[in-house]
Amino acid sequence: AIEHPAVMAPAQHLQEEGWRLTVVPVDDFGRVSPQDIAQALRPDTALVSVMHANNEIGTIQPIREIAHITRERGVLLHTDAAQSAGKIPVDVDTLGVDLLTLAGHKFYATKGVGALYIRQNTPVRHISFGADHERGLRPGTENVPAIVGLGVAAQLARERLPQASSRLRELRDQLHA
Repeated sequence: AIEHPAVMAPAQHLQEEGWRLTVVPVDDFGRVSPQDIAQALRPDTALVSVMHANNEIGTIQPIREIAHITRERGVLLHTDAAQSAGKIPVDVDTLGVDLLTLAGHKFYATKGVGALYIRQNTPVRHISFGADHERGLRPGTENVPAIVGLGVAAQLARERLPQASSRLRELRDQLHA
């Protein structure tokens, strides 16, 4: 699997707890085939998780195509957009995902702050217990300054996206030269 350990480790933990985990292969470029995803879906599949952009080789996955398949089959789709946010456009409606995660430090927000997008009416339940915050999804007091910083960093990243994309293309071209 080419998924980041932040996604694979919890998935493997769930497997140890009795959940069935299916890992779909990728091609020579690290790209997963939407058709392979479709073939791997079972009647009891609850969630598909595919990273948006790979943290090592930069492959951008066909999330929109995968979203069409999962939506058709009634399966939730999560994408880890930690590597793509601030570098390429990330729009939950365009991608069609139900869940999307971001790591703020990847676009210059404070380390330790991230975001979880949950499409309206997507069923989720808490995994930690304590004082109920965020509509009962997590315990503990929010780090408001870090959250505000994440919002500002996201806005700045969006405004600077054309320059960031151009810079990344230049770096890529230098590597290929």
